[in-house]
Amino acid sequence: MYDTIYVEKNKSSRFCVYFYKDASQWDVFKDICGIKAKKIAVICSDTIENEVWKTWCDAFPKEEIYKLTETDDMKNSGISEFISKRKEDYVFVVLSDSFVLDVLYQTLSVNESKISMVMVPVTPYSMFAGISIRPLVNETGTVIRKEILPQAVYVDLSILTKASPLQFLDGIASAFKLSISYKASMFEWMISNMYELTDGEEESVFELVQRGFMVWKERIEKDTAKERSYLPYAEDFRYLLKSANNELSEADLTSLALVCQTYLSWKKELLSMEEFYEIRDMFVFFGLSITQTFASVDELLEVMSKKNLALCCAEECVYIRKLGKLAVDTAPTAELVKEALEQIYFDEDANE
Repeated sequence: MYDTIYVEKNKSSRFCVYFYKDASQWDVFKDICGIKAKKIAVICSDTIENEVWKTWCDAFPKEEIYKLTETDDMKNSGISEFISKRKEDYVFVVLSDSFVLDVLYQTLSVNESKISMVMVPVTPYSMFAGISIRPLVNETGTVIRKEILPQAVYVDLSILTKASPLQFLDGIASAFKLSISYKASMFEWMISNMYELTDGEEESVFELVQRGFMVWKERIEKDTAKERSYLPYAEDFRYLLKSANNELSEADLTSLALVCQTYLSWKKELLSMEEFYEIRDMFVFFGLSITQTFASVDELLEVMSKKNLALCCAEECVYIRKLGKLAVDTAPTAELVKEALEQIYFDEDANE
């Protein structure tokens, strides 16, 4: 086991992040966390890809497992009922990926904010995507559900060390998003260790993971509930691109969205041109996409309009004012959004 990270929001909200080489230390983890004698219910995606944790999950009685589907993503979800029936007597083990985190954020009510929950990131992307369910705000920006913190986090480092090259790239993209949003020194460390990371050297990969969880520790401990409720950086563009092409990898979704959102930060004069190109060009070295050919700018704008995304109707938007520092400013104009989408569109016919 590697160094444990202790997170303390306040005296009543404390938890630990534990690191293990693989999934085999679950019983040890349970004893440390004091959940050995309690009932366990599992929440995961119905498309969970990690075979080890999928097998672990399927060993539980079916009635104690809730597998989230695309229907849940539409908020016609039975997850609230599943949790409400068990929240007094159970510890919920959340096998988290980006889809699971998003559904729980959208569907959990104020009454479900005090559940006992253990988080297990089960994809390379989710290793850097968060260790809590962020606060929920209403249309006026008032926080209506506090952040839901876990009782503990089990980090299975084999999720990254045994990942396929494409899955590993998902994790790298997610780490870039985290560092660009919150921690310039993490971004700079990734540049300094680019060759070790692209070669998958275990020591460097493990350090990257620990650096990522240290960022989440800092943000949970220091940020206000309002700051914690902000939509993750570039999330609107990510959702737009996913809506246009559901087959894109997490890596492509993330890197393309980051190019768009960081372009807006530059054009809002919160970021220099040099910083924008430094971020974009670093994606190229790691093999992350900075252009796409599956949808024209007009086609993406049409999707954005149909989905009624915040990009076209919100009053405010999340930018970066410099590397590692989020800023909230007025929403971009329609023309700026169009320019951002033009940054990532490669017109094959025009470039023949």
